Amino acid sequence: MPNLILAFFLISSIAMQGQKTMGNIIKEHPFESLDATSKTLTEIIKLNAGKVIYIDFWASWCGPCKKEMPASMRLSQKMQGEAIVFVYISIDDNNSVWKKALDKMQLTDSGQHYRRARSKMIDFLKYFYIYSIPHYMIINKSGEMHNRDALPPSDPKLSRQLAKLLKQ
Repeated sequence: MPNLILAFFLISSIAMQGQKTMGNIIKEHPFESLDATSKTLTEIIKLNAGKVIYIDFWASWCGPCKKEMPASMRLSQKMQGEAIVFVYISIDDNNSVWKKALDKMQLTDSGQHYRRARSKMIDFLKYFYIYSIPHYMIINKSGEMHNRDALPPSDPKLSRQLAKLLKQ
């Protein structure tokens, strides 16, 4: 019996070391911005302190992602002047393809844009249960996760949810 307890303790200790916390995950995954600087999600949240952050995970090759972009741009314009920021994180592998897509869809003037190759984001995507794109998340004004599986920008309920968060 003592050997069984020791074995359980050792296995539990090893498993706990392998588990990642949200703090570790968001600090370990830097995203490249349009100006080629690097920011982690922690830094993006700090940069936008006191604001609601609506995060859109997308890719240039994703048809449903591109289909949602006009709704996202309309929502962003509708909420302009509010304490909200729209952050677009592409999982494109190729930097130039990502930038060409942003230019083609005329997205560079709206929101904050970042990219990290999907192959380098496996732990991040798994941690936040992002198994398909487009995928949306909301961070509240306090910098805390409000919804890790938020509504898409084309859903009219999203506008009401964001307005309610802005009042808090």
